[in-house]
Amino acid sequence: DAPTGAYRAMSVGYHHGCASRESDELVCWGNNDLGQADAPAGGFSVASAGGGHACALYQSGEIVCWGGNDLGQTDAPAGTWAEVSAGWGHTCARRESGEVVCWGSNGYGQTDAPPGAFRSVSTGGVHTCALRESGELACWGALSAAARVPADLR
Repeated sequence: DAPTGAYRAMSVGYHHGCASRESDELVCWGNNDLGQADAPAGGFSVASAGGGHACALYQSGEIVCWGGNDLGQTDAPAGTWAEVSAGWGHTCARRESGEVVCWGSNGYGQTDAPPGAFRSVSTGGVHTCALRESGELACWGALSAAARVPADLR
């Protein structure tokens, strides 16, 4: 069950979820077989729950990830970031400059982010999509129905 109380943001993954309190504390719940519900201490601005892992941005903009790491999905690069999104076996983050960087499983090209500046990024199972600064959508990875961008949305 989800914890009670007041929260400002939340994200749910495969069998777990995380939410940030008004105090910026992170609380995670659900399946914890890989440690994905063991939220680290600290002040966070955003969190993302994925398949068997989760990631969050410290107030400083640094990324921390925890849980299953069999595919390198929790090996976050150094630096400061504006956004992070945890997928099934991969993770992507967006720098303040808009550049998207991804890591982890790349069996379908889901970590091969195209160049350019983006407003947001969201990871899925074996694909990733991002909203370009121009407002156009870009998706990469497995060409499932979810990853195909209709022509009228490009």
